[in-house]
Amino acid sequence: MAYQQHEPIAAFRSVIDAYWINRARVGDAAPFDRVLPDGCIDLIFRGGAAGGRLFAGALIERPMFVSGGETAWFVGVRFRPAMARALLDIDPVDCRDREIPAAAIAGSLAALEARLQDCASSHDALGILRRAVDERLAQGERRLAPQRVCEAIDRLARGAEIQRVARMLGMAERTLHRDLVCWSGLAPKSLARILRMQRCLAALRAGRAPLALVALRLGYADQAHMTRELKELTGFRPSEIAAASRRPVRNLQDAA
Repeated sequence: MAYQQHEPIAAFRSVIDAYWINRARVGDAAPFDRVLPDGCIDLIFRGGAAGGRLFAGALIERPMFVSGGETAWFVGVRFRPAMARALLDIDPVDCRDREIPAAAIAGSLAALEARLQDCASSHDALGILRRAVDERLAQGERRLAPQRVCEAIDRLARGAEIQRVARMLGMAERTLHRDLVCWSGLAPKSLARILRMQRCLAALRAGRAPLALVALRLGYADQAHMTRELKELTGFRPSEIAAASRRPVRNLQDAA
C-alpha cells in the first residue's frame, strides 16, 4: 500500500505526531502492511467500497499485519505517546491489542464517522478528519499528560535508563510506572524498548555504521541483543533493514 504522512500545524506538534493516508496501489492484488509498534495510539478511518468505520487504533507491542483489500483505504491521525487523551475519552490501557469503535468513545466521534462515510475519496476523508481534530484541539479542551510524564517519555526516547529517569525526575520507580501506564497505556520497560527500536530503525536506515557500533550507541548489550529485540519487535533482522535502506523497495515488507 502507498503510505503518506503530513505534519500537523506547529501549535499541535506536541500532541500530534502526524496525519496520514494509506491507499492500495494499482495492481496490488492483496495489499497489506506490516505495522510496527511505536508507542502511539491512532484515530483511524477505514474507507472503501464496503463502507467505512472510525476507531481508535490498537496499541501494539508486536508487529501486526493489516490488509485492506483492493478497494480499501485508510486515513488517520497519530497521537504522540501519552497524548491520545487530549482528544479521545479513553483509558489507553484499553487500546492494548484491540480497536475501540468511535461510538464507544464519544457521540461526537460517531457523528464524525457518519461524515467520513459520505466521502468519495481518501483525500476528502483526510481533510474532514484533520479539520475535525484541529478544531477540537483549538477549543482548548485538551486533557494533556502532566509535564513529568512528557519529560519521562522524552528522556526514555533519548535512551536514558528507567531508573535514571525516575531519579532525575525525583520520582519513585513505582510512581513513574503508574504514570506512564495511565497516560501511555504501556509500562516503562515496554515503552523504552519500543522507543529504542524506533531509534534503531532510524539509525539503520540513515547510514552504513557497523551493526555492532549501532548496538553499542543505542545501549543494547551487544549486537546479538539488538538482533533479538528487532526480530521480536519488527519481524526483521538488522541486516535486512539496513540492506533495504540501500536499495529501492516499496516498503519494509519487501525486505523479507
